[in-house]
Amino acid sequence: MKIFNKSRIAWTISALFLVAVTSCSKDEPAEQTPSAGKILFTGEQAGLSVKSALIGNSDFVADAGSTLKTTLQGNATYWNATSDRTGIYSPQANEAPLSGGTLGIINNEYIAKSTGAASDFTPVTAMYWSVAATDHHFYAYYPFLGGSSVAASVPVGLLSTQAQLIKNDFAHIGALDFLVATPVVVNSPDNISETGNAVHLVYNHLFTIVEFNIKGSGTINAIRLTGSNLALAGALINITQTPPAQGVAYPLANEGSKASAVIVNLATPATLTATATDTKVYMVIYPGYAGPCSIHFKNGGIWKNPVSKDAPSSPGFLRGQKYVVTVDAGAIL
Repeated sequence: MKIFNKSRIAWTISALFLVAVTSCSKDEPAEQTPSAGKILFTGEQAGLSVKSALIGNSDFVADAGSTLKTTLQGNATYWNATSDRTGIYSPQANEAPLSGGTLGIINNEYIAKSTGAASDFTPVTAMYWSVAATDHHFYAYYPFLGGSSVAASVPVGLLSTQAQLIKNDFAHIGALDFLVATPVVVNSPDNISETGNAVHLVYNHLFTIVEFNIKGSGTINAIRLTGSNLALAGALINITQTPPAQGVAYPLANEGSKASAVIVNLATPATLTATATDTKVYMVIYPGYAGPCSIHFKNGGIWKNPVSKDAPSSPGFLRGQKYVVTVDAGAIL
């Protein structure tokens, strides 16, 4: 999921992601064309609007209408053709047409066919209707991980150490994103040799993005945000669950471990100026933390000049939202 333009700085969760009778490989996926009961898919990202400029007494300003995903285009997030891949499940679908093969699809890989806010998805391995005029359930997540994890236990994580190429660049955000589609139930065609209408999936973001606007003097090569439960490792998520309320963190099937701090390293050190918007650093965090935060800056291998800020009050950082915080780093010597 990814095209982050500087003019498109918001994750609009408006959030994302079909098959010939012939077999397909990862290099040459089957086209999304009607054929022998093949199930077709389209996808988009669910949106989140936060109209208030400030959340309570927070120092973190919520971008109105902004959200998160691989590629940001204006105030919307875009799928990126060929590179964005999703995993799709269906207990009722078949691996071969006309009720052939094994019943039940686990983590079939589909690829975004076009770049944009919505896209058709082309299968690496297709799935087919199994029984006529019968409910088929569909579950999906992004990015595709491979393997055969059951839908109730899909691995999910968020790095506590992230990397940005240069100041003001947000190309790294897409690789940190994780999306879960709202479960869909579709009644199959009366004749399973037909394709029927495409199954439309709406993907929801799990995480939150923070943009730091930094003023001061001297240079920095990293920034660290400290609070509580800001990163995630070794967790599992049940993608068959109904999405939580807008902005609320998804419940996890296994909490794994969480880190209290997230670091973004800059491959090219940033020289600070008196204008905060000259230096922007982008970080992805796990949602839900409310309370005081500390921000540190690294120079010469040493963390310096701590700054205190207040995160949004309860329920804290909202899932799928982008925040902007302005920080005075002072003189970094």
